[in-house]
Amino acid sequence: MTLTLPPGLSGVVSPDGLVPEEGLSGYAVDGLTPRAVIRPESREAVAEVLAWANTEGLKVSPRGGGTQAGLGNTAAGLDIVLDLSRLDRVLDYEPADLTATVEAGITLDRLQRELAQGGKMAGLEAPLSDRATIGGILSVNASGPLRRSYGLPRDSLIGIAVAGSDGAETRAGGRVVKNVTGYDLNKLYAGSLGSLGVIVEASFKLSTLPARSGAVTGSFASLQTAAASADQLLHQVYGPQGIHVVSAAAAHHLGIDPDGLESTIGAVVIAYAFGQARAVERVLFQSSQLLRDHGGLDVSVLPSSGASDLLREHTDLGWRPDDMPRMAVKLNLPPSGVAVALTRLPQFGLPGEPAILADPGFGTLRLIWWEGEEDDSDRDSSVVRSFREMAVSLGGSAVVEQCSAELKARIDVWGDSPNEVEIMRRIKRNLDPRGTLNPGRCMGKI
Repeated sequence: MTLTLPPGLSGVVSPDGLVPEEGLSGYAVDGLTPRAVIRPESREAVAEVLAWANTEGLKVSPRGGGTQAGLGNTAAGLDIVLDLSRLDRVLDYEPADLTATVEAGITLDRLQRELAQGGKMAGLEAPLSDRATIGGILSVNASGPLRRSYGLPRDSLIGIAVAGSDGAETRAGGRVVKNVTGYDLNKLYAGSLGSLGVIVEASFKLSTLPARSGAVTGSFASLQTAAASADQLLHQVYGPQGIHVVSAAAAHHLGIDPDGLESTIGAVVIAYAFGQARAVERVLFQSSQLLRDHGGLDVSVLPSSGASDLLREHTDLGWRPDDMPRMAVKLNLPPSGVAVALTRLPQFGLPGEPAILADPGFGTLRLIWWEGEEDDSDRDSSVVRSFREMAVSLGGSAVVEQCSAELKARIDVWGDSPNEVEIMRRIKRNLDPRGTLNPGRCMGKI
């Protein structure tokens, strides 16, 4: 049954701000279709919709570009999707101060274009950056292949404005880098999947646009030999800003098919560099030489345009709407644990041939399945359990980024609830006592 807005909201929600009934299925997540999709044009409208929904006991899911809408557990209910894509203004940009403040609905690509006019950039990455919005990126704490240099979105965030479940707006941090007043609530909201409040505004510290960028690729006989070479790169004083080991299956999806790459056991090392022109040239030259010295085959240096294309493909891998995998698992590990995990993968007897992407500098390992047997929740839950046991043994954790609705019903995609989950429950109860915002999506199905 679709929802009808009360007369009091007609003044703040424009006629075209309510998606027609036939368009609701396009906002479905995990088999749940909302009863209404509202596209507010102002923060006042956001506040009033939330206040109404909270009073009526309706469940609300904030949404940006919808690029990672399926991340997290299945929601305990979905009545309203709050599409924030119309809140897309740059509110303040001070190139000299290296800061910018924007509304949550602006896309990452558009923000970077605006900042580039002043010679600056935000240290943010996200899949499908032409659609991913700043609010969405913050809510899932999205990152990309350069996370070793950029960090996570919360590391660039200096201020935030959030509409609570009752519609009241609160602020944390400020618009200047040196603002240190009060508790760092920025990190509380980043990664909370909109379950604690709806992000409507964010301020970031910026960086100067690099003068030059590039990348180096080299193929190796196995994941283990590739990982050993990547480890050597990590320990060089000229170390690239991003260093990755990808399996042959992942390389194929990225459009990298160097000569001599064994389709089942081979791997490719990718190194990204950016900065001042002379420094980047040195990094690319010395990195390519090191890979050759350690047995790398078909070592190639990509110019700025080729490196940018590869970086975008790398960031988007596993999230393209027309090529969605049936399952994706990400291991968050200490950096030293990535090489160990790669040596243990053969013992798992993995179903199909997953694409494997390792970031030994930051400590992540992703496995993505496109093909293989039909969905089998018994088998898949066993695979997930094995990965979690390995991740925990190495001091990390494993998150199921994508999977079938059947598997989601059987597991917590975030992993076994840690001791801190009760603290998280108390925070949720304090900030959203009626469970209005994305109930059930976070760890512990909070």
